[in-house]
Amino acid sequence: MDGRRWSDLPADVLREISSHVCAAVDFVYFHAVCKPWRSSRDPLSKRTITTQFLPWLLAAADKESTNLRFRCIFSESSYHGKPPMPLAAAARNWVSNADGTEVRYLTVEDLCPTLHDPFTGEFSRLPDFPEDVRGWEEENPRGVIYSDRTIFLYSIRYHNDDDHRARFRAALLRPGSDKWTVIERTLQAPSGTKNFIPRYGEFCTAYHSGKIMLTVKATLWHMIRSEGGHEAGGDLLVKMPPLPRWTSEYYSRKYSYVLESRGELLWASVKIDICSDWHGVVTHELSMTVYVLQVEASAQEMKTRWVEKDVRSVADRLLFLGTPCSFAVDASRLGRHGGCAYFVYCRKPCDKVGVFSYNLLSDKATFFERLPQGWNDERCTWHVLQPTVSPIQLLEQDINFTIGST
Repeated sequence: MDGRRWSDLPADVLREISSHVCAAVDFVYFHAVCKPWRSSRDPLSKRTITTQFLPWLLAAADKESTNLRFRCIFSESSYHGKPPMPLAAAARNWVSNADGTEVRYLTVEDLCPTLHDPFTGEFSRLPDFPEDVRGWEEENPRGVIYSDRTIFLYSIRYHNDDDHRARFRAALLRPGSDKWTVIERTLQAPSGTKNFIPRYGEFCTAYHSGKIMLTVKATLWHMIRSEGGHEAGGDLLVKMPPLPRWTSEYYSRKYSYVLESRGELLWASVKIDICSDWHGVVTHELSMTVYVLQVEASAQEMKTRWVEKDVRSVADRLLFLGTPCSFAVDASRLGRHGGCAYFVYCRKPCDKVGVFSYNLLSDKATFFERLPQGWNDERCTWHVLQPTVSPIQLLEQDINFTIGST
């Protein structure tokens, strides 16, 4: 250091260093070291380098929840904190940005939907729902806010297993519009389809290129037109690739996740074979396949199909799979190796909840971390915290105001 102090480092150097601090808590600590280090984050500076932070898991809230529960699996740190307002039962209804950088919870009162910030208490009222969706909040709608600010809310309700049906409802609020477009479908197995019993984990949906992609069974995907209404006349069934055979002697589960990455719509299908040997020892064998949606449009028709994606093309990305949305992150920005997917899985009947990583290149699943006690739900949300570092000028104003008020 040639006798110089750490506080004398140039601002450009400090910004470069802080851009590689990917843990949100460490980022805050970094800028709390001294005044010059905090000033390096000043938005009035000539150059601000965007930092990509490690995602945290946000636990699904239940009706008795009073705290927000976060977990960073990479730094093995947890956070429990009281929100600025009591969490309503509707706090289970998370509405997340497609890239995970913001999360809100949805409440609906007399057809008036409101998005609440669980950290600051701020809220934004949305246009009223139409009368025909009164009582929708009982179905726990959740949703995604896309980069163009389109809000996509949705819910699924399964009928009796013997009925082999599921009701899907969605509401779209497009940028610049003050009216919701409501879409409803009752989905039923086509004739000749066997064992069509929808499972929660297989339900997956996304709004992409003006259409709604939807599945309630991993072997059957729909592309739904988003003009609204109940009629399915313009809907398409998406051609499926050959899927892995069911190999379990006991039973299997499937989980579906869909996400946008670099202009493509990806479907990550997780298959879990659950087997038992002669001694009653139960094993869980995990596998994952990633597909990409291909659309071929002509004057006569539109053809859509899922095609298995070459895993080498995602070798530079990390996939974070959850609800209500999943997203991909450039691995180099997090200082980690790519080609991996992270997701939460609950091993029943013991109800042990943990995070698994799946290496798509080696086709191998690894148990990453068992979540702390109380995390008893697979419907966790990945959230990329965006810490705010106040400029020095604002801090000095606050200090002067405090002194002048005493």
